[in-house]
Amino acid sequence: MGGPTAATAGGTETTHFPGLDSLRFYAAFCVLIGHIPLNQQSRGLPDPHSGAIFFRGAPAVSFFFTLSGFLITWLLLREIRKTGGVRVRSFYLRRICRIWPLYFLIVFFGLAFYNVLLPRLGIAYPVEYGIPFALLLYTFLLPNLMNSLYTVGGILNPLWSIGVEEQFYLAWAPTVKRFHRALPRICWGILAVSLTVFCLSSLGFFGRAAMQKFTGQLEVHFMAAGALAAWALFHHRERLLALPVFAHRAVQVLLAALLLDYYFTTFIRWGWFGTEIVQLVLYTWLIVNVAANPQNVLPVENRVTDYLGTISYGFYMV
Repeated sequence: MGGPTAATAGGTETTHFPGLDSLRFYAAFCVLIGHIPLNQQSRGLPDPHSGAIFFRGAPAVSFFFTLSGFLITWLLLREIRKTGGVRVRSFYLRRICRIWPLYFLIVFFGLAFYNVLLPRLGIAYPVEYGIPFALLLYTFLLPNLMNSLYTVGGILNPLWSIGVEEQFYLAWAPTVKRFHRALPRICWGILAVSLTVFCLSSLGFFGRAAMQKFTGQLEVHFMAAGALAAWALFHHRERLLALPVFAHRAVQVLLAALLLDYYFTTFIRWGWFGTEIVQLVLYTWLIVNVAANPQNVLPVENRVTDYLGTISYGFYMV
């Protein structure tokens, strides 16, 4: 399905942005590559010890969080402008139809694989959890909590990020419906609180390993950053795109070079907190620039990657 041209992208009637499907594919590819060393290590096989791209799966998930916050908030703001409100039930139903079938297919297959198939094949694999408790957590969309408590295996492990997104969406639609006029303040508040939790988790404040992992994976500051960008583009498009990071092509090239360095060479070392902030800024900039900037100089879009981006959810779960 064709999207708007770059010249018109970002108008408030827009429902499809050019280039974002390609970005979705690139991020999914990084997640897929990032699973290679994890899967190799779990099987006792040789794994890559160098090459930044092999260790950018988690940062690519953070990009997905930013993109999700942007797109969902844009659609909610557009619905408010068109209808005067948000049909929260319809919003939830769309999410259920899009996400749940593959999510629960992986849940049931993963649980059967580790608890039934491997034992029948005589392959030893330590299972730390009981199936009833696992089903309870997965059914209530808490795979991130499941991951924090137990080692769940490579099939089930990627589901944690789906849980974080679904938990955010559960609260976000009614929040935008009721408080859309205060959305910037809400986003800045979420950013502040979530970054504080991230810092405390990184510094070992929460003690138990399970709690450290759970709080470290929440990362809703990325979704809040994407949501804030959507609000700014929706209400202040011309002012936003007049900023030097969008209006000056040399600045675009510099920011793109910083992003490529992080994913492929890591020549610049930002530190653990600096890396989080750099990702927040660069992901948000990249999404707006590719989606809505008529002066965008980044050649990210083509027919193949656009198509692969539309089916990236499946890649993401590999």
